[in-house]
Amino acid sequence: MAVKAPMDSARMLLLLAVAVVLAAVLWTLRGVVILVGFSLLLAYALDPIVSALERVPITRSRRLPRGVASALVVITLGVLAGIGLAVGIPRLIFELERFIAGAPRSLASLVQQVRDWAATRGLSATLAPLLDEVDRQGGGLVSGLGGSLGARFGAVLGGLGRSLEFALLPLLAFYLLAERPAVESSVMRFIPEAARDRVMLLTAAADRALRSYVRGQAVVVLTLGTLVGVALALLGFRLALLLGVLAGLGELIPYLGAAVVTLSIVLAGISGGPEHALAGLFAYIVINWSVGTFITPRVMGRHLKMHPFVVTMSVLSGVELLGPPGAMLALPAAALIQSLVAELAPPRDEAGDDRHATAAT
Repeated sequence: MAVKAPMDSARMLLLLAVAVVLAAVLWTLRGVVILVGFSLLLAYALDPIVSALERVPITRSRRLPRGVASALVVITLGVLAGIGLAVGIPRLIFELERFIAGAPRSLASLVQQVRDWAATRGLSATLAPLLDEVDRQGGGLVSGLGGSLGARFGAVLGGLGRSLEFALLPLLAFYLLAERPAVESSVMRFIPEAARDRVMLLTAAADRALRSYVRGQAVVVLTLGTLVGVALALLGFRLALLLGVLAGLGELIPYLGAAVVTLSIVLAGISGGPEHALAGLFAYIVINWSVGTFITPRVMGRHLKMHPFVVTMSVLSGVELLGPPGAMLALPAAALIQSLVAELAPPRDEAGDDRHATAAT
């Protein structure tokens, strides 16, 4: 026993040192980690479609190979994404430019309406200094804000266009879809043989967590996107389909996604007047609240059992560490950590049952 204690301490120190070095390496390669994380999520999201195509018979004795099915799905997704970007981004930029150009006029009209309202209630003397100041500086501030937003939007699009990572994302997802056993076998060669069984158990737990999360999130995204798109179409929004898709995808980025969707709806509806924009915004808020209250807990409650405070802290931590990609990866990472912790340290009742079973034998 006197020899075992120092040996255990040395082993713990060695494991701690390895963990610190591994964390440092992962942080240095965080761009690659983000890319792998997104490719994993994309592969899990597309896997049901690939599996369905894989069952399609070519002849009586042959079915569609998984590699071909994966290529068809990834290429189709890439084409649809390209068409959506080619059609949607110019329209959004056009609406943003129209908003910037018409902002001073809209603000002047709003100020005049407030003046008329104040005059009918004897408040002109009280509100006149404030309204005069808004008249003098408000238009320039709104135009400057709009120009700043446009510049930032253009910079983001330019950065996305120059990023090689977005070109590698579908390729990595294809490898994971078409040749996952080969990829896993190749990765396992870096794991010591004595630890492979344990790693395989952890991999299976991570697989269950990510599959459950992606499937649940897919239901929420499709539901929210469809409802928002239909509601905006009924309200007469010209970009209803694009905004519905954006609303669904915005659900993947907690808080930040809702802010982007809100701004997009206002920009798309402002050309029809403030009332039109407010109607679309109100519809989105009601639908988002309804989905978040009645659908998301039922779909995701079994897969992501975390208090909203913990969810918020996870998202904020992801943003602080990795920026906007961290916001998208925060919740799947939390689901993954929960699953791994449950595998490494099972609940007390399960551990107790295991101990009793061992004692009985």
